[in-house]
Amino acid sequence: MAQNKYPFSERVLRDMSSAVLVLDSKGKIVYVNHPAARLLEVDEGYREEQTRFSLLSDSTYNDSFNEAILAALYDKDVTTVKKVPYMAPSGRKYVVLMSSSFLRDPETDSAMLVITLSDETAAEEMKRKLNDSSNTFTTFLFGFCGWMLVYAFWEFLGRPVAADFMTHGVEVLGLLMLVFILHRTSLTWRDLGITAQEPGKTVRTALVIAVCAFLFLCGLKAVARLIDPNCFEPAAPFFDPGRFGLRQVLYVFTAGIQEFLARSVMQGNLKRITTGKHTGALAIVLSSLIFAALHIHFGFLFMVGAAILAGLEGILYDKQQNILGVWIVHWVFGVSGTLLCLIDH
Repeated sequence: MAQNKYPFSERVLRDMSSAVLVLDSKGKIVYVNHPAARLLEVDEGYREEQTRFSLLSDSTYNDSFNEAILAALYDKDVTTVKKVPYMAPSGRKYVVLMSSSFLRDPETDSAMLVITLSDETAAEEMKRKLNDSSNTFTTFLFGFCGWMLVYAFWEFLGRPVAADFMTHGVEVLGLLMLVFILHRTSLTWRDLGITAQEPGKTVRTALVIAVCAFLFLCGLKAVARLIDPNCFEPAAPFFDPGRFGLRQVLYVFTAGIQEFLARSVMQGNLKRITTGKHTGALAIVLSSLIFAALHIHFGFLFMVGAAILAGLEGILYDKQQNILGVWIVHWVFGVSGTLLCLIDH
């Protein structure tokens, strides 16, 4: 607005915390307050020189935004409330809730269209992630139930193939979930914990934990041998590096896929879709139990160990938000168990 035009209205609009855009009855932009100037990336008090409203951006991305303003301008008797996308000149994208009111200034008897813009970007982003997480976890449950049916059929047939067959089934489920997430959701690599943020710190922390895990397994075997000298293949050496081979090298892929399932698919999505004060802890516990269930073909004791390992890795993932660290710990833990003759992996 000009200095001598709508003085009271301009003072009111200028002090409002909401983003406000004002057009006159001919569609000319006459005022933009500070919050709106930041959102639209124009100068505060911006006024349009043309006699009719022109597009704030010629990007096709803003077609819905501009059309909503034009609709409010031409249908003055109807209050318009609409949620539309907007891309600022810098390329930053928003979702704004647009509300329009056609008012008459009592001081000048002039009409003007007041458009209030509320930034709904964060709320829409949270809503989108909640929806994507719900769909992802629901799809995973279908896959998990299908895997359990295959396991039951495998048991019914008397385990006609090795237990590794069931482990490969988990790997297939993980790959299918990755394809689903990439093609049917808008979850980003960062949402999935697949990032390159602070890789050095992540690896160092993971290696320290992996060394502690190895020492713990050594202590566990030593104590178990004292209690029962015949446990854990008594004829085999305490630590057998000869067991390290191609299978242990390839296990790095199995560990990665399983951590993707446990962290990106289960823990991350559970944390987004559950409510309450302890969503992080609940996500860790539930994902650990499901992870243990995916190892039912190795027996009860293995499931207990898998649940404990998954819980510890869940805490690490919750701190780092990166599957790289838990991937390293998982691989080292599995290989250490094999070389210590604790498991046949």
